[in-house]
Amino acid sequence: MIKLSLERINAKSPYEVKEANGGYEFRTENGILYRIRFLAENPIGGCDTYQFAISKIDNIRSSYDPNISAITFIILDEFFTEYENVLLYYCDSSDHREAGRNRLFIRWFETAANPNRFTIRTTHAKVEGQMIYVAIIVENRNSLLQAITDDFDATAVALTEKP
Repeated sequence: MIKLSLERINAKSPYEVKEANGGYEFRTENGILYRIRFLAENPIGGCDTYQFAISKIDNIRSSYDPNISAITFIILDEFFTEYENVLLYYCDSSDHREAGRNRLFIRWFETAANPNRFTIRTTHAKVEGQMIYVAIIVENRNSLLQAITDDFDATAVALTEKP
């Protein structure tokens, strides 16, 4: 499991974040439990890569809570403070709401992240009849940045080309 400083995270976080179940969990003021995890993936561009996953554990409808995006980026900031790896983000497609999730995450990223600090690449493709949305996030100080983005771009082209 990726180890991050809970002390630094909680110093900035509007909700208490705890390490649990292979990730970092927090409960909103409405009592809804969320989990953020980092799962090892195949390297991209020769760099260690982790899938970034944010999950709402409690299946409860809720209103918009800006603290969820704030905590997400506090944790992402801590990840990149500790590691020079690549984050890979897939949008869950189990309920066919992946396009909305993708728009929301990109909006969160554009609002919260310093554009001079990060490079983000996105793509989407229909694979076996299902639309997938994928993004990578790389800190610009990563010495393999060009190889990483080239590898991702080549994979994106391969996914989107019709056979």
